[in-house]
Amino acid sequence: MRRVLVAVAVLASLGLSALPAHAAVQVKIEDFFFTPSKLAVAEGSAVTWHYDNSGTTHHTSTQDGPLALWNTGFLFPGQTSAPVVLKAAGTYPYHCAVHASMVGIIRVPIRVSPITGTTSTTFTIRLATATQTGIAYDIQKRKGAGAWKAWKTGVTALLVRFTHPAGGGTWRFRSRVHRISNGARSGWSPARKITIS
Repeated sequence: MRRVLVAVAVLASLGLSALPAHAAVQVKIEDFFFTPSKLAVAEGSAVTWHYDNSGTTHHTSTQDGPLALWNTGFLFPGQTSAPVVLKAAGTYPYHCAVHASMVGIIRVPIRVSPITGTTSTTFTIRLATATQTGIAYDIQKRKGAGAWKAWKTGVTALLVRFTHPAGGGTWRFRSRVHRISNGARSGWSPARKITIS
């Protein structure tokens, strides 16, 4: 924690900033819950946790294990955590390590571009905004209202391409983070749809 504060101070003294101040989405910590407890943000968004002054104990925001992508450390009344940047699509449950009943969830959808096209269109499906050491991605797709099917697993690229020259229809895609070393995974991201005519 001290190293993070020193790094922030150095960047501030140089007039630099890793993220613009307006880029962070803030979750409020109140005794004994997170507000909002369910949050949706875009890939690459920063989230901070701010402990309002109404409490008398300490709390954390700790991403559930075994994935364990972040832990803010103890936050006391009036403190705000360092930003946590959610680089990849997925669903991330978290909790307070001191009070197990305090839980929250952050959903990060994948991005697709374009969202409509023809059988000759190449669609781009972005899984993450930046690489993360030891992380890969799993992707599912489904046609229409059909069942979700594994499409690609263990992808380390930030994006994949999709074409479907065999006819039109609606396709949905979702992805999750996959830690290579221990197989830990996030939940599936909210799905995004493309329409092929």
